[in-house]
Amino acid sequence: MTNSLTVILEKNQLTGPNYVDWLRNVKIVLNSEDMDYVLEASMPALPAKDASTEDHAIYKKWVTDEKKVRSYLMASMSKALQVHHESMRDSREVLLHLHELYG
Repeated sequence: MTNSLTVILEKNQLTGPNYVDWLRNVKIVLNSEDMDYVLEASMPALPAKDASTEDHAIYKKWVTDEKKVRSYLMASMSKALQVHHESMRDSREVLLHLHELYG
């Protein structure tokens, strides 16, 4: 975690019962880094080889931001929750499952 706001996540790791507070903090950090859209919108389709440069750039940014968001989520939860969620494919799947458990 790299910026000063990520200290919030380091100090307030998800343990389960604190899900609502943890999620609020996650959203604050992601918003500050302009990555909150990853949790709100569906991943764009892989662009065709002949797609525009802009389409490729949008997809590449999404993939990069998704990796960062998933890393923030995983790094800010207890080890037991990390193990439980490490095989999930993306941040939205992780968040959906956490919401089912604690939301």
